[in-house]
Amino acid sequence: MAALLVAGATFLAASVEWVEALTIVLAVGLFRSWRSALAGTLAAAVVLAALVGGLGAALTTSVPIGLVRTLVGVFLLLFGLRWLHKAVLRSAGLKALHDEAASFEETREHLVAAGAPISTELDWAGVVTAFNGVLLEGLEVVFIVLALGGLHDLDAALAGAAAAIVVVIGVGVMVRQPLTQVPENTMKFAVGVMLTAFGTFFAGEGLGVAWWQNDLVLLPLIGLYLAAALLLVLWMRRPRGPGRVGSAAVRVLRTAVEEVWGLIVDNGSLAVLTVALLLGIGLFVARTGQRGAAAALLVAGVLAAVTLTLNGERRQVPPTAASEPSSATDSLPGEGGLPERVSASID
Repeated sequence: MAALLVAGATFLAASVEWVEALTIVLAVGLFRSWRSALAGTLAAAVVLAALVGGLGAALTTSVPIGLVRTLVGVFLLLFGLRWLHKAVLRSAGLKALHDEAASFEETREHLVAAGAPISTELDWAGVVTAFNGVLLEGLEVVFIVLALGGLHDLDAALAGAAAAIVVVIGVGVMVRQPLTQVPENTMKFAVGVMLTAFGTFFAGEGLGVAWWQNDLVLLPLIGLYLAAALLLVLWMRRPRGPGRVGSAAVRVLRTAVEEVWGLIVDNGSLAVLTVALLLGIGLFVARTGQRGAAAALLVAGVLAAVTLTLNGERRQVPPTAASEPSSATDSLPGEGGLPERVSASID
């Protein structure tokens, strides 16, 4: 069961990254030369394969498994929370959806600005553009493959990533245009949930947490995080009222508290809160030995950290700025477009 989850999570995550890489490669092929696009892609693929081979061997043979579980679990949890945090904001209409057509046009303009004409020969600007695009998107895939596969089933993770690239390339070859109809945000939402669950599990194992039924706990963890994330989307979509006026002293106090809140709780604070939580869980296990209770505290703490940081984002939205639903091709149930007044205040 866990191997299937590893393959599924890797497939979804890799698909998102390969779609974004394909957009860049297509732009290079169409507006410079296909030889340049393929040369840059192959060069990046060689580098990525070397990273998987070298780091994978070191991860599984040269480093104590307990230390690996802890470190990789922490980074995987932070990585998953970053994806989930952004996906919730997008689904609530507080962050713009990723636009493959816009990325394609931006790459085209960059290539045209480089000045070399379209040809069938190798072109340095095209090779570098394709190489950078595939390498940068592929690095996230490498991290997920090593993090999930190195700790549980490397073959399953590699199979998921390979299946993703076959599907994306196959579709790309057939349509020869950016895959704008791919529900990227929905996929990122699912990946964020799954990576957060895996990260919680592995980080907890490294810290000495005792999980119910070992890795079978991943299923209820995924269900819990999914339900919580959907509830957070609904909560974030609710317009924030102007609040009570109160006395002058209350207004001053409220303003001071909100300013301090804004300094503490923002995008970057999610990582700080998560690391502080993990340190606290480690101390709790070391001092009390209650490994089962630590599991519940860890999950509750992760949910609290996400909720606190999202509430910090919500406070940046002007009161009564309701995110009215609008049509969007890449959406979750209830997802709307991005109100102009909100997009300017949130990155």
